[in-house]
Amino acid sequence: MCRSRQAARSKREESALTHLNTYESVTPDPDVDVIIIGAGISGSAAAKALHDQGASVLVVEANDRIGGRTWTEQEGAPGGPIDYGGMFIGETHTHLIELGTSLGLEMTPSGKPGDDTYIVAGNVLRAPDDQLDPNLPFVPEFLSSLKALDELADSVGWDQPWASPNAAALDSKTVATWLAETIESEEVRRLHTVIVNTLLGADPYEVSLLYWAYYVSECEGIQSLMGTRDGAQWAWWFGGAAQVSWRIADAIGRDKFLLEWPVDRIEHDESGVTLFSGQRSLRARHIVIAMSPLAANQIRFEPALPTSRAQLQARAPMGRYYKVQARYPSSFWVEQGYSGALLDTEDVGVFLLDGTKPTDTLATLIGFIGGSNYDRWAAHTPQERERAFLDLLVKAFGPQAADPSYFHETDWTQQEWAKGGPVTYMPPGVLANFGAALRDPVGKVHFAGTEASFQWSGYMEGGVRAGQKAAAAIAEELERTANKGALV
Repeated sequence: MCRSRQAARSKREESALTHLNTYESVTPDPDVDVIIIGAGISGSAAAKALHDQGASVLVVEANDRIGGRTWTEQEGAPGGPIDYGGMFIGETHTHLIELGTSLGLEMTPSGKPGDDTYIVAGNVLRAPDDQLDPNLPFVPEFLSSLKALDELADSVGWDQPWASPNAAALDSKTVATWLAETIESEEVRRLHTVIVNTLLGADPYEVSLLYWAYYVSECEGIQSLMGTRDGAQWAWWFGGAAQVSWRIADAIGRDKFLLEWPVDRIEHDESGVTLFSGQRSLRARHIVIAMSPLAANQIRFEPALPTSRAQLQARAPMGRYYKVQARYPSSFWVEQGYSGALLDTEDVGVFLLDGTKPTDTLATLIGFIGGSNYDRWAAHTPQERERAFLDLLVKAFGPQAADPSYFHETDWTQQEWAKGGPVTYMPPGVLANFGAALRDPVGKVHFAGTEASFQWSGYMEGGVRAGQKAAAAIAEELERTANKGALV
């Protein structure tokens, strides 16, 4: 292992225990207006919105920490705070930016100057100003294929993709089928494959073409999704992304967050909802399930959920995902004229970014590995994986990459409660038939989580939007019920 890693791990574990102790279990009110299941950014946003409107709330969380798919370590990581999970803020992530800044958080731009890097057909290619050399044989087709994808996404839209023209036909195909039908170059198909691997944690043959087109549309186009200086990867929060949820807990009261409380059964009717965790139970007038469909599928409902929602939860998996981070004494790649952004189609199959913040004392390269690249990666030992990742960095940026001060990998597929990352994807036959159930409440049961958002699903922005939308619907219902009672 690279130097200081063992010591860093001990500090990390100590820090995690210290943070856990600041959110000790509480004795909740026996009956509240709303219980939110999931203390990630979506559930926390819902809790704050409801609390601010006068509703009594309680957030229950299966994990021993607040943050969900945002997971920040502030004190134990060498070189500065480190995000093991979601971290990106886009230029148009207005709900997230407004929420975070209202909590006193500050942003820092993520993009770095310099040439981006592509590894294609065995060649390391530099892309000044994010522009590949148009004289390379595969580049014209790659650019035209991105335009074709955006046109397809525009035809599907983000509001009701299941009602778009040709929805059934598109949902009967995989992305791999579309790539085979429309792209001649193997290099271009491989570039698209790694893009899907990175953004969904799945392979093109696993993903519905309708879902992929919808995903690109609701994230404002493929260039936005791929952008490293603007678009979806525009900025980060100083101090880490999980601070949004932490500061919400501070604002509304840490006693409103109940950790290590996994919900395994829900009874619901017109009078309210009862949640069970083993022999423990809680009662609320309404609930918000702020988690992925796959995670929600682990809960037994009485009565059973409508077929459309039950089928959606059973058929919509999470991606398979590693997030890998290497920290160095300096940003030597920037000194060589590189931005640190890299798309590799040959070795590891990784999308790489410079993750260094201005206050960090170590420079960071962050890699994202998903889909079948994850499968190959997971089959090796931790030492073999580390060596392969560092070998790739040496190939791209030179021998200084061989010896980081700190190395860490996060396997989101092995996270018990997240069950994968970075987001839900849908195979053929799911979105067209059951997609509307992503957002529709079932009586007193409402759904949030980033997957339930109309826009920016898969990002923190989507989580905030979905949480606030569910909160608004419940607040309206609570007000209507109160007014009805006042008239009696």
